[in-house]
Amino acid sequence: MVVFLARREASPQVAWPDECIYLAGARNLNERGTLATNFYLTYSILARGYPHRDVHMPGYLLSLAPFVRALGPTLAAGAAQNATLFVACVALVYSIARSLLADDLGAAIAAGLFALLPPFAGYLFVVYPEIVVGFVFLAGIAWLLRGSGTLHAAVAGVLFALGALFRETLLAAFPIYAARISRRDMLRGFLPATLLTLLVVVAPLSRDRAVHPNALYPSVFEQAKRSPRPVKTLVRALRNNVRQNLQLASQADPWTSAEDATLLFLAGLLAAAAVGARSLPPKERRVAWGTLASMALLSAAVLVLYVVRARGGVWGGVRVYMAWAPLLLVFSVPLLLRSPSRLVTGALVAVLAVGFAAMDRRQVRFFNHYKKTDLEDQRRNELYIAGYIDRYRPQRIVSRSFTYGLSHWPVEVVWSLPADYDELTGLEQAIAYDFLIIHEKHPIRPYLIQNPRYVRINKDHKGAEFLVWKRLF
Repeated sequence: MVVFLARREASPQVAWPDECIYLAGARNLNERGTLATNFYLTYSILARGYPHRDVHMPGYLLSLAPFVRALGPTLAAGAAQNATLFVACVALVYSIARSLLADDLGAAIAAGLFALLPPFAGYLFVVYPEIVVGFVFLAGIAWLLRGSGTLHAAVAGVLFALGALFRETLLAAFPIYAARISRRDMLRGFLPATLLTLLVVVAPLSRDRAVHPNALYPSVFEQAKRSPRPVKTLVRALRNNVRQNLQLASQADPWTSAEDATLLFLAGLLAAAAVGARSLPPKERRVAWGTLASMALLSAAVLVLYVVRARGGVWGGVRVYMAWAPLLLVFSVPLLLRSPSRLVTGALVAVLAVGFAAMDRRQVRFFNHYKKTDLEDQRRNELYIAGYIDRYRPQRIVSRSFTYGLSHWPVEVVWSLPADYDELTGLEQAIAYDFLIIHEKHPIRPYLIQNPRYVRINKDHKGAEFLVWKRLF
C-alpha cells in the first residue's frame, strides 16, 4: 500500500544529476563490464586523470545493474529495486524488534510504523541508494541479533564491512556490534572477517573514485596530499567545514523547510529511543547504548567530514542518518506499550501513523518541485544541443548535460566545466572532446572567442542561452 501511494504521488521522471549518473553507470557495468563513470568533473580529471570511477561508493551501482539489465536505464529500474528492498526492510525491522523487545505486538507496531517512517517513503521512486543502504544496515543488525559464536561473529563482520561498499558512514555502526559480540568472538571472528572483507572486497572496488571540490571527503585528502603543508591544509579544511555546519544548523527552520523538519524528527526519534531503551532487559539495553554511541560517532563524522543540512545535494544530512532511524524506532516502541490499555496504545500508533504520512507527503511534494525545476532546465538544454551536435555523433562533450548523457549513452559528459583559462588548457591536454557547451554568461567565454581550437556552430542563433563550440584540435 505504501509503495502504491508513493508511486501515485511521486514524480515519474529521472531528473536529478545523480540519478542520471547511477543509471548510466549501471548500463556501463552491464554492457562494458566497467565501473568507470560516463560523467566527469574537470577538477577530477585534472587531479585523477582519465578514466576513473564516480565519486560515490560502488555498492549501489553493483546492486542496481541487474534491475537496469531487466528494465533498462529508467526510473522503473531504480524503483523496482527500492520497492523490493523496502518490503524486505519491513520484515527485517520486525525481526529486529522481535529480538530486542521479545514482544509480538511491539514487533508488529515497529514494522507497521516503519512502513511510514520518514524519510523512507520519499525515496521509493528516486534512483538513489537510500533504501538499499537502509536494507544493508538492517540486514547486518538482524543477523547480529539472531545468534552467537565465533562463526556467527565472522559472518557479522563480513556484513558490517560490506556496508561500507554502499556508504562509508555505515562503519559508524561498530559500537552496536561491539555491544552484542563477546570479546572472544570479536577477536577471533568479527574483527578478522571485517578486516579481510575491507581489504579484499571493499578497498579494490572503491579505488580510483572521482574527487569533487564540493565534497569534503575524499577531495580534501587529495588536496592535502598535494599541498606543501598537508596537515595544516587538512586541519583548516575540516575546521571550516565544522564552522559552516554549525552555522547552517543554527539557521534551521522546520516550519518552512521539509529537510529541517525531517532532521528535527530524527532528533526527536533519537530522544525517544534513549528514553524507551531504559525499560529493556540488560542485554538488549546494551545494544541500545551501542546504538546511541554509534549515533554520536556518526554525528561527529557528519559535523567534521560531511554536511548537516542545506548542502550536499538532496538532503545530505538526512540521508546519512536515515539508516539508523528504523533501529531508533524499535527502541522507541516501549514508550507506546507502557499504557495498560490497548485502546490507548492503538490510538497513539494511529496518531503517529498519520503524522508520519503527512511528513512523507510533504517530502514527496518537495522532491517533485525540485525534480520539476531540474528537469525543465535539463530537458531544455538536452533538446537544444541535440539539434546541433547529434549529427556529428560525438563521443565526449564538455557540458552540464545530465539527461543528454543518459539518453545518448555511451556519450561521455564532462559536466563540471573549466572554471578559468588554466583549467581549460589543462582539460585540453588531458582528454579529447568533441564539443564544449557553455551558458552564455560563463566566465570562460572570452577565452573561446577567436580561439583557433574552436568554432561556434550555433552563432547564427542570436541571444542563444547555450553557446555550442566544436573543438577542432
